[in-house]
Amino acid sequence: MKNLFLMIPVLCCILSVQAQQDTAKAGVAGKKIVEVTDSSGKTEVSILDGKINILDDTEHDTTSIRIGRRNIEIVEKGGKTDVTIHRIEKDEDDERKCKKDKDFDGHWAGFELGVNGLANGDYSLYAGTDYAGLEFMELNPAKSTEVNLNFLEYGIVLDNQYLGLVTGMGFSMNNYRFDHDLTIVKGAQGTVEPRYAAEEEKMEKSKLTASYLTVPLLLELQIPVNGRSNRLFIAAGVIGGLNLGSHTKMKYEDSKEKDRGSFNMNPFKCSATVRAGLKDISLYASYALTPLFRNDKGPELFPFSIGISLINF
Repeated sequence: MKNLFLMIPVLCCILSVQAQQDTAKAGVAGKKIVEVTDSSGKTEVSILDGKINILDDTEHDTTSIRIGRRNIEIVEKGGKTDVTIHRIEKDEDDERKCKKDKDFDGHWAGFELGVNGLANGDYSLYAGTDYAGLEFMELNPAKSTEVNLNFLEYGIVLDNQYLGLVTGMGFSMNNYRFDHDLTIVKGAQGTVEPRYAAEEEKMEKSKLTASYLTVPLLLELQIPVNGRSNRLFIAAGVIGGLNLGSHTKMKYEDSKEKDRGSFNMNPFKCSATVRAGLKDISLYASYALTPLFRNDKGPELFPFSIGISLINF
């Protein structure tokens, strides 16, 4: 399947974003790569002219991801998160196994599922205000999920087909589930502030969601195992991200509320990452080198994530 990917040096391309009402588009050298549409309580992401589709259904707390003839469904229900994956037949799914053993095959393209957190919280901006001493961005880590769909990959062999550089492109959706009955808004002074639910409002959950177009630069080492039939890999590097949009979502006992806006989030993100695995299963960890919010526009917080790659294209 990787033979279908666009083999381009992504780091040398110019990214562009266009916003029209509730639609955001991102392209490379004038070609549309990602389109995000937000309407009627749903966020839909179309990648590579619909070859890959992501639908975030707020009404039913469901995220569906279609990749060719594969479908991945993530459902939040009863305080639990269920993931269902439907695969195509095995005899049509092993095209990549026909590659010669000497070829360097990087490990970026695939579907990843992880959890998010926020580190090094600094709320000194709010000293002397009504929010002094309140760490209102505290999260519920188990329910703060990250969904990554890495759809483009390009590898460059450096030494003996076992060491190489890997780049490409991906789409990342990050959910930050608040641990308290509140949401965030842009206050009168232009800074991010908490808005607590009224006593009569029984809030069931509240979260902040941010979507990014991502570009990695990884150095990957592969170690042959089992008579070279498989390779253990270890990779490290950086991932750049372009913010495509963000929104908050509040669910009450009898209603739901969704607010779309920038919320003073940084338009760009740069994260350090390490990942390791064998065959189609791998683990990854990322830590942002840039804060979640722009300087002096919100608390200084650095996102991090830990997760697993479930499918390697």
